[in-house]
Amino acid sequence: MYYRKFAPAPHLSPFVECYFAWEKQEILLQSMQIESPPTSFTSMLFNYGDTYRVGNSKHASLLAPPAFLTGQATQSYRLELSGRIGMVGIVFKPAGIASLFGLPMFEFTDERVNLVDVLGMSLQMLHEQVAEAHGPVERVRLLEQFLNRQFLKKNDTFDRTDYTANLIVKRNGVVNVGELMDELYVCRRQFERQFLQKVGVSPKYYARIRRVGYLCAQLAGQRWQIDDWHELIYRCGYYDQSHFIREFTQFTGKRPTLYVKDNLELTKYLS
Repeated sequence: MYYRKFAPAPHLSPFVECYFAWEKQEILLQSMQIESPPTSFTSMLFNYGDTYRVGNSKHASLLAPPAFLTGQATQSYRLELSGRIGMVGIVFKPAGIASLFGLPMFEFTDERVNLVDVLGMSLQMLHEQVAEAHGPVERVRLLEQFLNRQFLKKNDTFDRTDYTANLIVKRNGVVNVGELMDELYVCRRQFERQFLQKVGVSPKYYARIRRVGYLCAQLAGQRWQIDDWHELIYRCGYYDQSHFIREFTQFTGKRPTLYVKDNLELTKYLS
């Protein structure tokens, strides 16, 4: 299994979290299901392996398009993989797609939408170039060139909404959203409307998504070994254990102890 992340160029880093490449040389003889919690990021993905299916709160089993855009995930989702794995993608900061492409992200929440339908036939050409490229480094280079061209078209579109959403990411969702609104916006209604447009969910709900996504990443990074639940709960900003269990179960569909014991999270395979 090959999985690697690539950092974006500095001028793209306010909008892009990373690029990634995921390949497996051996053919999967049996189908494999992988679960992942909501990550708090959006993405564009280009698949040059076999087609696969995605299950989430909206779709029991959706056939993923060859190249697609993902909006915010509000709950855990499931990948149903078979055959050959080969894909590269762009992981965007929460408002990155809206800022670079002008898309209303509330329309893409919990969805995977064909990029050709959203951005036109030029994306079909890009997908073909990605599929024909020699190796992951060349494929990622093609994606960055694509973003560079879009960046030059849009010029400087980083605004207060991008700043606020990125700050929520940086603080792992442990923020007082009300105080942020008071500091940065004259009108709370304007803030919430712009945030929904550029991120896809409300600012308070996004902070909750980010918090549980960060917590799940901590569990995965420690290979499911957590010695002190109370310390983790405190670090992630939950005010008591019942609050933590309720939030965690809502977003992942499992109680924390069962999640640690049984969950086949994506990062477990990619570590």
